Amino acid sequence: LFSWRDSKGGIRPLVRDTALKHINTVFISYGWGTSYGHSFRIGGASFFLAKKVNPEIVRLAGRWRSLAYEAYIR
Repeated sequence: LFSWRDSKGGIRPLVRDTALKHINTVFISYGWGTSYGHSFRIGGASFFLAKKVNPEIVRLAGRWRSLAYEAYIR
């Protein structure tokens, strides 16, 4: 699902830096600035908490080791 083909046709995993490079290319073309990736984790947490998903599940899925993420959710 999260992969791409390199110049030799091999399948490569889509890593964070590559994903952000492509996302920021789109963002910049629309004049939206850039993203550093952290906002996607916070956005995902906010979305699932708004859908009433158990906060402990959200914390584990987001790989947060503490409850610090609660300071960022919207």
